[in-house]
Amino acid sequence: MDGFASPSIRAGSPGSGLPRALETAFLTAAVGIALMGIPGVPDARLDASWQLMLIHAHAAGLQFGKDVIYTWGPWGFLCSGYDMGNVEAVPILIWQTAGQLGMALGMVVLTRGLVFWRRIAFAVLMIAWHWLFLDTIYFILIGLIVIAGLMRGEAKLVRLVGWTFVLGFLAQLKFTYFALASAGVLAAMACWAGRRSWAHVQAIAGGFAFAVCAAWCAAGQNLDNLYPYLRRSVDLASAYGDSMGLDESWTLFIWGAGFALLSALFIYTSWRALRERAFAAAACGYLAFSLFAIWKEAFTRADYAPLGGHVFGLFAYVLILAPVLPGLLFPGRRWHWFDASAIAVLAALASFDRPILDSCPRIVWERFRGNARALGRLGELPQEWQDWYQRACAGVQLPAVRAAVGTGTVDVYDFDTSIAFMNGLNLDSRPIFQGFTAYTPSLEGWNLRFYQSGRAPEFLLWNNDQVDNRYPGQDDAMLIAALVGHLEPLLEEGGYGLFRRSGPIPRKPPERRLLMSRTVRLSEEVVLPPAGDRAIWLRANAVPNNLGRLRSLVYKPAEIDLSTTDDSGRSNVWRLVPRIARDGLILVPTLRTPGDAAEMMKGRTRSWVRSLHFEAPDGQDEFWSHVDVDVFDMPDIPLRLANDETHPAESHR
Repeated sequence: MDGFASPSIRAGSPGSGLPRALETAFLTAAVGIALMGIPGVPDARLDASWQLMLIHAHAAGLQFGKDVIYTWGPWGFLCSGYDMGNVEAVPILIWQTAGQLGMALGMVVLTRGLVFWRRIAFAVLMIAWHWLFLDTIYFILIGLIVIAGLMRGEAKLVRLVGWTFVLGFLAQLKFTYFALASAGVLAAMACWAGRRSWAHVQAIAGGFAFAVCAAWCAAGQNLDNLYPYLRRSVDLASAYGDSMGLDESWTLFIWGAGFALLSALFIYTSWRALRERAFAAAACGYLAFSLFAIWKEAFTRADYAPLGGHVFGLFAYVLILAPVLPGLLFPGRRWHWFDASAIAVLAALASFDRPILDSCPRIVWERFRGNARALGRLGELPQEWQDWYQRACAGVQLPAVRAAVGTGTVDVYDFDTSIAFMNGLNLDSRPIFQGFTAYTPSLEGWNLRFYQSGRAPEFLLWNNDQVDNRYPGQDDAMLIAALVGHLEPLLEEGGYGLFRRSGPIPRKPPERRLLMSRTVRLSEEVVLPPAGDRAIWLRANAVPNNLGRLRSLVYKPAEIDLSTTDDSGRSNVWRLVPRIARDGLILVPTLRTPGDAAEMMKGRTRSWVRSLHFEAPDGQDEFWSHVDVDVFDMPDIPLRLANDETHPAESHR
């Protein structure tokens, strides 16, 4: 029996022939051109840095899970929003043209069984709103493949295997897509197991496993590194909320939670209503997983800016799928109450970001016009990109750094790796190449061991830009402590400090001697020992209460901040990353600038933290129980207070 409809309903479905072929071609072209994302000119900031690093990793044959530890996979560079000149320009252009048309064709084919108005509504909504959040496109495509491709009752084995090949490739773009595709494959296998069709189960499992391995090897990766990549991606994903969580406004939360609950209600009622129980359990189970994943992704780091941001992921997901899911699950019904959720999402967008509705026609038109023009001159784009890239590089030159480094190897702290590319430096970065993502002790350990190995770079380019106002030096804390005494400050230029490695990094960690140990509540002041002659290491285990644990499970972890007061009476509030703080970080000296890092390497500090306490952002203190605090001094890192030097101006939060 068909998992979607009875034989009588299938017999009445739209026919084929020239009109349907023309419709398919038209919708494929329209959606495909809208999906194209021609990369733009890079800069030396955070987002361009990781995207250029993905391009560099593929071009240089770096191994994911070993040389590169990141949640984007070996084919992720195809989705880059920035070009790196003509480096890997051809595969990027192929993916952004033929690849996007292929994705569009897949979505049109998978929805061709819907009634006419649903097909058109889906295409229009995809064209109009897919740009709100990149991942939404892939969430929707993977979901359609799983439900409309792998679970279709009359599907032939060869077609099932074909769809698993598509999933296997998509899984190598990003670890999130791997998790979604794997969950979909397991759900489809469960569906066919419930139908007692073991050949289909084996075809789906074998096809997906083969496709994952084939796509991995086709990207130049060694199969031995596939498991390490997946294992370390799980480590990155598991601590993402602690490190990168960002709260949204109450208005956004209420709207988002409302649409999540509305979608959950639709999934539950569908599970109750569908007649074929194997399909009902598998399809609704997968939809629940997909909904939970997009909810967590959108509302964990719920950054919001007009016309963009993670938080829009859930809104776009519900909006675009509103006319699709009822038609897939209940093809015999012309209307379903869930159809109205599309109108509700548009009303929500209008309530908190009216410009987004006003700008939509212009954005869609400009994308169509720009992408259509790009299609007409694909052969010229690699050279144009190279010209644009060289002009962009000219604006961020560090000639003194370049002269000092020469052909030597260099790493960049904390995350501006693109500055190395754009200055023609020989980048040899640590595996977690942006320090703010090394947010667990195990991830920090990979970077530390890289520096302790024979592959340690000769130079380190240091910039103290912080993500979310973190306490300086918190990122890659173990590595920073190990580098003291083994880096020689050379110069400062353009906001970057250049250091040269003066010797091997010892495998034995710097010694720590316990000075005090206390358990404190939020806002309870901890007075530190008076300024001494050694660096201070802080270990703080922030313990959530039961309400905080529940919040972390269904929503995201609460944030916690570190408030410090120095010997001059200046106070600052910094964000603390719980999993890093649990293992520890250098509290003194406070590494606000490359100059502060240079002073530490010389055994000096410009200020001393006198006291500290922990606090939570407004409304989040109720989620924390207490903080276990240990303070150590570090005999291997001597310090003297440089009272004769003026401390740079501080920024207050």
